[in-house]
Amino acid sequence: MRLVEKRSIRFQNITPAELCKIVAARPNVLLLDVRTPQEFDGKATEKFGRLKNAINIPVQQLENRLAELESAKGKEIIVYCSHSHRSPRASHILTEHGFMNVKNMSGGMSTWAESVGDSSMGKALLIK
Repeated sequence: MRLVEKRSIRFQNITPAELCKIVAARPNVLLLDVRTPQEFDGKATEKFGRLKNAINIPVQQLENRLAELESAKGKEIIVYCSHSHRSPRASHILTEHGFMNVKNMSGGMSTWAESVGDSSMGKALLIK
């Protein structure tokens, strides 16, 4: 996996709590899950769930599937994965291709339960 150099980062890192606030204020934000389809569908070993209305494009396929996101180029996009290992790379790919309002959820879905799992918004956004 290619690492992202710090000086080239053009996206913002946010917490799960900040994601909840953003979605509450701006429900048309695009949630992009960059995990595998098995993880997204809850069929992997780790079952963290997924976020309501999220679309799934695995990070390994993202560059080849950017056309699917072209209509969202001007939208706010929040990218997440399981542990925040893949989502920074995906966020970097998006910004390198002209997506300028990209945010990465730090910690990924592995931190969702402890961060916002008991909040009403955290519960409303999570699909198990």
